[in-house]
Amino acid sequence: MIVGVAAFGIDRMITRIDATQDYAGRIGATPGTNYLLVGTDSREGLTPEQQQELATGGDTGPIRTDTIMLLHVPSGGDPVLVSIPRDSYIPIPGHGQDKVNISYAIGGAPLLVRTIEEATGVRIDRYVEIGFTGFADITEAIGGVEMCLDAPIFDPLAGIELESGCQKLSGREALGFVRTRATPRADLDRMNNQRQFMSALAEKATRPAQFLTPPFDSTSPRGWPYRHGRPR
Repeated sequence: MIVGVAAFGIDRMITRIDATQDYAGRIGATPGTNYLLVGTDSREGLTPEQQQELATGGDTGPIRTDTIMLLHVPSGGDPVLVSIPRDSYIPIPGHGQDKVNISYAIGGAPLLVRTIEEATGVRIDRYVEIGFTGFADITEAIGGVEMCLDAPIFDPLAGIELESGCQKLSGREALGFVRTRATPRADLDRMNNQRQFMSALAEKATRPAQFLTPPFDSTSPRGWPYRHGRPR
């Protein structure tokens, strides 16, 4: 009953959009389920104080995708998570060649999905999007996420100063960790950090004990600002 109530509460806070639209020549479905996981630089709903707290900086114009990952969940076996560099220079349907994250700024989630599908040959079955606030809120909702760092990270722009070794990251620290490029390999390290964090977050969020504490706060004005699109 507790799990059912929690799921109902979360479901009411999800905004659904038709991100996976059909178009002429679209690749057919394949076994398993493919998710497109997107983290945007949206600051929607953040006050200046919250922007300072999360070290997001001010608005930077049209919303773009800071993080793009493909998750394949097979009918049997282990899931596979692959990062797509946001600066990948690829064809954007109807808009020539450009960086993949610009497709979102031009045509939102539907154009981003189509761009990824045509570039990879992989049909997207599910789409999940989250902004800065939602990412921090989810991390806080499950009591933080433990990460083990090989080296310390100091990045004033991302608002973090993390020691090496294992530690539990708060929502603000987690957001800075997946955003920072203040490491030797910059964006490559950033993508590795994102995959490691998402794996750790998913592992903790799916523990049986987590279902006893509904991962949302119905009194929060920020709620769960992420969107989940499903095909018709």
